Amino acid sequence: MPDCPYCEQSFADESDIREHLYEDHEYDELGRIDTKRVDQYVDEHDLEKSDDDDSREQHVTDETVHMTPTTDRHSDERWELHDVQALSTREITDKLAEHGIDTTEESFRDRAAEVDSAMTLADQWEDDHDVNASGYDQDFIWMAAEVLWSRWAPDIPYRERIYDLIQKGRELREKGNDAEACEQWLSAWEIIAAVTPDDVTTIEGADDHLPNVLSLKAFLRSVDNDLATLAADDPTYHERRLEFCREVWSQFPDAPDELLLDFRHFVADSLTELGRLAESRSEFEALIRDYPEDPWAYKKLADSYLHDEADEPTVEELERAVKLYQQALDAEGPLEQPSTVSDRLDELERRLADVDASEGQEG
Repeated sequence: MPDCPYCEQSFADESDIREHLYEDHEYDELGRIDTKRVDQYVDEHDLEKSDDDDSREQHVTDETVHMTPTTDRHSDERWELHDVQALSTREITDKLAEHGIDTTEESFRDRAAEVDSAMTLADQWEDDHDVNASGYDQDFIWMAAEVLWSRWAPDIPYRERIYDLIQKGRELREKGNDAEACEQWLSAWEIIAAVTPDDVTTIEGADDHLPNVLSLKAFLRSVDNDLATLAADDPTYHERRLEFCREVWSQFPDAPDELLLDFRHFVADSLTELGRLAESRSEFEALIRDYPEDPWAYKKLADSYLHDEADEPTVEELERAVKLYQQALDAEGPLEQPSTVSDRLDELERRLADVDASEGQEG
């Protein structure tokens, strides 16, 4: 008959205790703590999660975090991260020592340099030391690892930091600080790139490696959208967008074609907005070579020959644009409002006909 490690209730079978863990021990003000607690038990006992469990986790992930530091707690109460954050470094190391774990800043940094997760570091402690901890005190160990990492090794990327940056960004967004929120998410991206193993080249593989606090694909698209929005008022964000998008498709070359295609378009679009037409056209030419069924590269490349305010397009540029618009219409991929492209094609053909007529009269 299995016993709950936190409240010592007994249950008839594993499914009952799993339900109990989710119902009575999952939800607190910082959902990842209890999700870690429950998931660890599920993994240790080789239990499969149900759809309801996934829904609960998503609910916890989506909640806004509000932390009020306090050290008022009883020994039989659960540890929350803010409890540990409220302790001094000496108090944390003394508490770890009570559980058989002796650590110094130097030894901690040595361990941190070899792993990319505070929870992994905590697991190493438990494997290497005669740890005397049970129930909620087991949670203290990995929370202590995370807090000490933020104090002793903030320059070394670790996975749990991703959650903190994303949450900080959400809080800033709610206050209307969109630019500062975007900076937090770009910092989160830097850590994602740093902790993702070099042999992980897909979005799905990275999702499996990262903490269960976000959908990576949705996160990447959201960051790009925010950069594009900010760039409308501050063109310097086009440079940031270029860098970000190039890093994404360099980091995940085996991501779905839909995402790679979009992010390569974003690069070309930002180059266009920055007035770097030669580079932009090169990007669109490369897209046409790699994705000949995509109509948008043809259409955007054609547009680039008509939007140079300094000079009227030459006959050769008009002819090039006509050919590209026709290729956009003939491509297999979907093209929104093809009539707009058709109308533009007709207009250019009339302009070319006028040029021919004019040259004929001069001759």
